[in-house]
Parts: sequence; C-alpha cells; structure tokens
Amino acid sequence: MNKIWDILHDKKTVVFLDIDGVLTSYSYGEYHAHHELDFTPEFRDINIYADCKRLEPIYRYIQQHGTDKIFCISREPHGHEAWKSEMVRKLYGIPIDHCYYTLDASEKPKIVKSVVKKLFPDIDPRSVVCMDDNDETLGMYMKETPFCTAHPMIFMEHLLPDSQGFSLR
Repeated sequence: MNKIWDILHDKKTVVFLDIDGVLTSYSYGEYHAHHELDFTPEFRDINIYADCKRLEPIYRYIQQHGTDKIFCISREPHGHEAWKSEMVRKLYGIPIDHCYYTLDASEKPKIVKSVVKKLFPDIDPRSVVCMDDNDETLGMYMKETPFCTAHPMIFMEHLLPDSQGFSLR
C-alpha cells in the first residue's frame, strides 16, 4: 500500500496535480464547500483563488520534490485559468507553463499522456503519478493510462505528530 508514497518521493517521478480539491481546499462558498454562484454567469467575474491559502503538507512535498517535475491539470469551465495558474505559482512555486486546462475532465488522461510523451518520452510509466480528488477521474487515469494514481488524502495518511503539530514522514 505504501508504494505510491515511495513513488511520490522518488526524485525522477513526474506528478500531475488537480487544482480544486488538491491544491486548494475547495471551500469557496459561504455556506457550502463549493461557491454558491457556480454555474451562474456572474461566477466568471469572481476570482475565488485570490484569497486561497496553501495546503502545508502538499506545499512541503512540492518544496522537497522540486517544481521541475510538478504539473497541474484542471477542469475549468468558468474561464478562471489565469487566476488558477497565478494562485499555484504564488502559493506553491509551480510555473504557470506547467498548468494545463480542459473543459471536460474526461480529457485529462489524454492531456497527461501527451505532456509526458513530449517532455519525458523515456520515463517509466510507473514514475508518473496523477493525483486527483475525484474518484471518477482517478478511474479514468487508471483505465486509460499506464500511470500511477493517488488521492490527496495520502498526505493525511502520512502525517506524524511532531513538536509543532504535525509533519510528513
């Protein structure tokens, strides 16, 4: 069961992170986890990413791993691509050109395969990890790619108490 954790910590591993629910808490709304205006025209004009806070366990992982092999892939139907990219750059140091977007989550596996083929043509498929908080998307990655999959809860599973609260193993 810990093979994914070990793969994530191998320096040669390339990681594709979803943004909403992985790099952000997905708690945008006042009374709901998601924003109440989602799926309304006015939602396009609200930068819900401006006040996001970094998720420390994932931030520490990215800092340890380095951003050269960290990429983001996100479904974005609201035109928030620039705001999302700026947020991941500001909070995590992930280069803006490492961010990929699609209107349809079912396109994610194809996009990841294309990026890997272009940038890492000789990489072992087991050295690529696709992390998403959506079970359906994880299932598509598993079915349509040879890559590893991970859920962001893996970071909670590997927290250990330390003198200041918690740290990653």
